[in-house]
Amino acid sequence: MKKKEYQKRLAKEKKDMKEYRESNHGISVKSFVIIAVCVIGFVLLMLVFTKIKTGEWNLFTRENSITYSAEVQSIKILCGSLLNREDSEYYVLAYEMNEDNAMLYESIIEKYNNATNKLPIYKIDLGNSRNNICRADTANITSDLASLKLSVPTLIKVSDGKVIENYTDYNSIKNILFSYVD
Repeated sequence: MKKKEYQKRLAKEKKDMKEYRESNHGISVKSFVIIAVCVIGFVLLMLVFTKIKTGEWNLFTRENSITYSAEVQSIKILCGSLLNREDSEYYVLAYEMNEDNAMLYESIIEKYNNATNKLPIYKIDLGNSRNNICRADTANITSDLASLKLSVPTLIKVSDGKVIENYTDYNSIKNILFSYVD
């Protein structure tokens, strides 16, 4: 009888092992499929975020039918090209464009650009490292570029390649430019 019990027990263990292998195989295939779907989903999600971030897909912007006339009113220039513009008479405003009070100068320029009878205006960013050659704490405004030094802020009126007027404080700059505003 022991032999029969032993064979029964052995058959039961074989049956249990077979069921375990089959169920384990099903679980490993199932987990492989889940992991594969997660990896593919992550890659696709990263692709979508990259396309949106780089601007290839504009999913969250609405295009409107408003058209704006693209007219350049003020141009950023470098300090070395201050005196050699094509215009015979113009203004140059030098200030740091990344400072807190830069918006004050931008609003003055915007109002100035709305005037009808005005001179062209150019901007110099004294915060730009390429303009360090002409930046100083005290202004030395001459028509010689080698000795020209600008402080923040400075408004220069240039006529025929020569500096004819200069202003180095906010109120005088505002008054001069607003004198052109209608």
